[in-house]
Amino acid sequence: MYSFQSGLLPLKNEVPKISFVSFTISLVTNNYTSMMLRSRLVLVRQWERRYSELVNPKIIKERFKLNKEAQPIKALLNRGNSDAVVINGWIDKKPRSVGKGLIFSTLRDTEGDLIQLVDHKSLLKSASVEDVVQVEGHLALKESRGDSDPAQYELRVLNINTLNKSSKKPSQLLGFKIQESYPPEFRYLQLRLPKYQNFLQKRHQIAQNIRELLNLQGFLEVETPVLFKSTPEGAREFLVPARNKQDGKPTFYALPQSPQQYKQLLMASGIQKYYQFARCFRDEDLRSDRQPEFTQVDLEMAFASGDKIMHVVEDTMVSTWNKFSSSEALQTVDKNGLLVAVTGSQPVSRMSYKTAMTHYGIDKPDLRFRDLKIVDMSEFKARGKENILFPVFEVLILRNAFSTVEEYHKNWAFLSNEHNYRYRTPIVVPVETEELERSWFEKFLPIADFENPTLMARFLNLKKGDIVCGSTRQPTSAIFENPTPLGRLRQLAIQSPYGKKLYQKSEGAVATWVVDFPLFSPVEREVVGKETKQLYPVYESDKVTSTHHPFTMVQLDDLAKLSKAPLSCAGQHYDFVLNGVELGGGSTRIHDPELQKYVFKDILKIKEPEKLFGHLLTAFENGTPPHAGLAIGFDRMVAMICGSENIRDVIAFPKSVSGADLVVGSPSSILES
Repeated sequence: MYSFQSGLLPLKNEVPKISFVSFTISLVTNNYTSMMLRSRLVLVRQWERRYSELVNPKIIKERFKLNKEAQPIKALLNRGNSDAVVINGWIDKKPRSVGKGLIFSTLRDTEGDLIQLVDHKSLLKSASVEDVVQVEGHLALKESRGDSDPAQYELRVLNINTLNKSSKKPSQLLGFKIQESYPPEFRYLQLRLPKYQNFLQKRHQIAQNIRELLNLQGFLEVETPVLFKSTPEGAREFLVPARNKQDGKPTFYALPQSPQQYKQLLMASGIQKYYQFARCFRDEDLRSDRQPEFTQVDLEMAFASGDKIMHVVEDTMVSTWNKFSSSEALQTVDKNGLLVAVTGSQPVSRMSYKTAMTHYGIDKPDLRFRDLKIVDMSEFKARGKENILFPVFEVLILRNAFSTVEEYHKNWAFLSNEHNYRYRTPIVVPVETEELERSWFEKFLPIADFENPTLMARFLNLKKGDIVCGSTRQPTSAIFENPTPLGRLRQLAIQSPYGKKLYQKSEGAVATWVVDFPLFSPVEREVVGKETKQLYPVYESDKVTSTHHPFTMVQLDDLAKLSKAPLSCAGQHYDFVLNGVELGGGSTRIHDPELQKYVFKDILKIKEPEKLFGHLLTAFENGTPPHAGLAIGFDRMVAMICGSENIRDVIAFPKSVSGADLVVGSPSSILES
């Protein structure tokens, strides 16, 4: 029988010695082997031909040849018509043949600008949408439809070099391109669109501007570690397994929810003014303004009060907003309650937490709707009776909200949908008749008692077509339910198209500082297994949590109350609120080690605070100066400046609502090593 080397050739000088039976078997075997050999040789030749087509040196070289004189479209439009130019970009629209030897298409350059291609040489015949090309040609003026039309150019093609051929997928996704919203796994195609190119350009410019402003004020940009330790600061953390073990147990890093502790350590290190564009990580439920990883502009100043930080942030925010936003100059509310531009003589207004909660039912009020206020009816002896811990009865009036019952149901029925509220649903009463102008309060008798309904009716002066909404809340001295039911209803009303049309007073952006937050809040008790919806929050009797974080300093006037009534203490905490969005938050920090230990142990009941925060306490014991800081949500800020309601628009590769990156397929399982 034949022997084979590498399954291809018989060995030399080998003479077969076989019997008849083995000879017959050998023939069959050899025939089969010959067939396999021929088949294998055919496959090899096919692969060689395919390889030569795919990896043709000449073709490959062309794909890596770039003309260094290529320029973007905008830079070329001031050239003469006879100039030969080169443009890099993508085929934006499928080439269209309009006659023998004449093809039209559109080129999109690296800056997202478009120009029409006119091809008399059939060079675009095999081009596909999203082919990467380098086009050489002559700029020529297009024929104008009228004398007043602006001059437009086209590119008459001399040569095209296809640098990378696109698949059929972009053509199949043209419908998504028109809608400017590709499936998440094709995010890179969406980012090619001019809208998203502009978003990323503006994000870069805003970041550059903020850096310049802070640098001019003597701030030092310092990067802090991303691999941190697990500490109880609020949201759930992302954990990263480490190789080392401790007492035989696995150890973990935690990704930072913010650089809070590191930047306080920088204050202990002698850095007077610090900032960074910090990456932060929080494992929390996602919304249009939340991502599991996000960027914040983080600031901290030593030997500074909260007022100083607020001044720096205000100057930075106002300057950046007015420079990059396409809307009006940043506005605020003056002492007369009018919307005015923020200027050197008119700073951003300050509103106490108590005022925000009593007038707007939320700690981040949208003041574009400044006149839409909640009214406390306590002075008319109206009292909530359903729950003694929620004794205040309040109303919100939507004036001239409807003309007919049908119109009310069409535009406002959602206000009574219990699924829009975490706890109780406000009672909503459309004033359909003149009788209801006087007797509206009867609709609220299930939740409140009224001693002076006539005075109330006279004060509110309800008219047919108004809507009166009412609910109960906690006492003004201790409002922790946030938003209140009417605060949530107000949110729903102003987010609706009809509500915006009726009650919005400004198309621009309106800012305010919210100050004097409660230093601590009660801990809500989770009620499990109830079949009916819980109407009121229930709080743990002996637990409190930090409203901001455990490093926030108490207001000095409330220092004496800290030990006996921590829930009645206000903190030196401040939020920058813009159009109902908390754009930034900060506080004056505790730098006294004994006070910080007291807050950890005696108020927050943190076990082993030295183990969790010993690094910080030790730094405080070794000469840390007073300091204050703030963090601005950079993604939110950029989205608002760009006029988008979703921060995903201004992040290159955002996560989905489930926290997944569908472009690369993360998170993913890993092989055990």
